[in-house]
Amino acid sequence: MNNVAEQIEFDSLYHEFQPIQRIPGGKTFGYEALIRSKTGESPDFILQQYRYRNLLPKVDMWSIDHSSSVFFADPNIRLGDEVLFVNIYPSTVTGNAFPEFMNGFMLKFKPYCRRIVFELNESVAEGRYWSDPVFYRRIRELRRQGFRIALDDVGEGTTTFRKIVELLPEFIKLDKFFACGLSDDPNKQKLIRFFAEYCKDESLLILEGIEMQEDLICSSSLGVPLGQGFLLGKPSQLGKNVAAD
Repeated sequence: MNNVAEQIEFDSLYHEFQPIQRIPGGKTFGYEALIRSKTGESPDFILQQYRYRNLLPKVDMWSIDHSSSVFFADPNIRLGDEVLFVNIYPSTVTGNAFPEFMNGFMLKFKPYCRRIVFELNESVAEGRYWSDPVFYRRIRELRRQGFRIALDDVGEGTTTFRKIVELLPEFIKLDKFFACGLSDDPNKQKLIRFFAEYCKDESLLILEGIEMQEDLICSSSLGVPLGQGFLLGKPSQLGKNVAAD
């Protein structure tokens, strides 16, 4: 951060952490770090405002550093094997400041790199960065350092099978649309069965937005290994999550 105004503004942000659980069994696999604001504004609104002011990469880098600091400061987490999922935009990955930031980040968190997953957001505004060779070169470097990659909200944005094949993410996160009413929708079941079969050898599949018990049971029968949603755990500050597990 280059000026006091930005620092003060970022001081209003914090993280909540939502569990990602194994299906079946309910054992916690990891947590997704979610940006929240003390002002009560929605995360989407916050990020849109930062994008408009060309501050989105700085927010991303703050989020990586802050969420990791909170996560691995907890002794139960530090000594365990839970994974931290952190959202990041391709425009941040390709930005000039990212390599230097990651060099500094590695000095603090090198022992935990394998336990950090970068969730790539692919909103329409980010479309051009997916064809940038710098993006793929830096993703390869992140993997060499031990980090893993997730493709977020698959089925909601502009995801194509080509992106999945080119990126070969370690995790594929299916959008919450597919969890809603899953037990009563044969078409959603067919698609999830397809992804579950594909991911057996390529990636770990995570179904987001699980809120009903019947949809959880159905996802398990379809071979989904990991789930996320209010039924499995609501976002909260880390101490509350750990106490509840």
